[in-house]
Amino acid sequence: MHIAFLLIAHVPYLRQPGREPVGEEPLHTLIAQGLLPLVELLTDLHATGLRPRVALACSPLLTAQLSDPVVRKHFIMWMEALLERHAEALVQAEAAGDGHAAYLERFYLEWGRRRLRAFEDRFARNLPEKLRELANAHVLEPVAGVASHAYMPLLGREESVRAQLEHGVLHTSRHLGRPQGLWLPGCGWRPGLEAAIADVGLRYVIVDPSSLPDGLTPAPIWVLPKRLAAICPDEGLARHIWSDELGYPGDPLYRDPSEPSGYVARSGAPYDPYHALRRAQDHGTHFAMSLLAEAKRRPHDELILVLLDIAQIGPQWVEGSTWLQAVLTHCATHGGIQLTTPSAYLQHHQPRVTAPLNGSSWASGGDAGWQGAEAEEYWQAIHAAEAQMVHLATNYPRAQHELERVLNQAARELLLAQTSDWPALLSAGLGDEFGAGRWRTYLARFSQLATMVHRGCLNEADRFLLEQFEEEDGPFPNFNYRVFAS
Repeated sequence: MHIAFLLIAHVPYLRQPGREPVGEEPLHTLIAQGLLPLVELLTDLHATGLRPRVALACSPLLTAQLSDPVVRKHFIMWMEALLERHAEALVQAEAAGDGHAAYLERFYLEWGRRRLRAFEDRFARNLPEKLRELANAHVLEPVAGVASHAYMPLLGREESVRAQLEHGVLHTSRHLGRPQGLWLPGCGWRPGLEAAIADVGLRYVIVDPSSLPDGLTPAPIWVLPKRLAAICPDEGLARHIWSDELGYPGDPLYRDPSEPSGYVARSGAPYDPYHALRRAQDHGTHFAMSLLAEAKRRPHDELILVLLDIAQIGPQWVEGSTWLQAVLTHCATHGGIQLTTPSAYLQHHQPRVTAPLNGSSWASGGDAGWQGAEAEEYWQAIHAAEAQMVHLATNYPRAQHELERVLNQAARELLLAQTSDWPALLSAGLGDEFGAGRWRTYLARFSQLATMVHRGCLNEADRFLLEQFEEEDGPFPNFNYRVFAS
């Protein structure tokens, strides 16, 4: 049996241009607790002669931020501030005679120092470059994401679909290596996407099993014969990983992610990392043995795709990287399990069935996780802006100099407004307290830039605003607005 692990990673655009890393905390937490441990793990396993092959779908928005010198500087500042707080807490715990708190603060200090040394010295502050090295060594297979992690089924224009796909593939190729497959945010699918995906040169797409027509088992199928395959993650094994109630992350020994001090386990008892990490190793062994049991039960040429979210096995389950190390080590050393990647599997095992996919997502209500009354205003505004961007790109195909900069920045603002985090938060009723209102800022800036285009000549105030927008909303510096032309 063939096992493929697909790790997904995404945060919205949080990069701040100021001197302090205020507002970037979720990004830095993902780097420290998710991405850095993953890169260290794959590098170390590869150095020992093992072949820990995995696939990685890192959203282009995340990759853009990891490549940004400002984000790298802010991450170091954030880590140094974190270490300073732990050092102060250690002094306080020792003065109070709290032995357990002192033990935990020493653990967090050592953990943080190792992460910071790895980032600065071992990886030279450049995680995308290290990921590309792992891809060149065939340890990691890059999987493309759409440019700004938009929820594709609800976009209003095919030009937007094309722009998201084309730049997503281009950005992934530039930073991580040429991708063969595509990860869609939320596994969101609608009929008609297959032609656009195949046209950008991709060979497979990851979809939710609910996309499959009735009667089909979740094996790879052709969506377009000999051009585009669809692969589904395994839902039975996923319950061990994704469910707090039924799976590993909810174990009472693990650290409670909702308790910011890091002193409390999920059981409510004092947290002990020694016992928690031992439990993570046991859980990793259990999962590897579950894979081996599946290998004995299923046909030898079958593929099992295991989906892992780095935000979950890092920030939400801080022992998850230890679990993953145990799993990959077992898989790489056990003869009954063959680690592969989706594209490597498809090279030797062509799908036997061709069928159209149904519209679906990994949410139980299909598109409902990004739709609903709370998100209606959002989608109306997005669709209007899409139509306006298509009009601008079509009517100004030869813009140069300042006008070209304005049009490129208008396209970036639209892309940032299309990020799927905003309608997902709105649909969940979480609203502006989680930053869901940021889309209004992006579209307001888009409208200001569109007005500049129609005026045709920029004044000093326009130039000031353009420079401000380019600095504050600056992913994808090589984006070309003309991709939106009809």
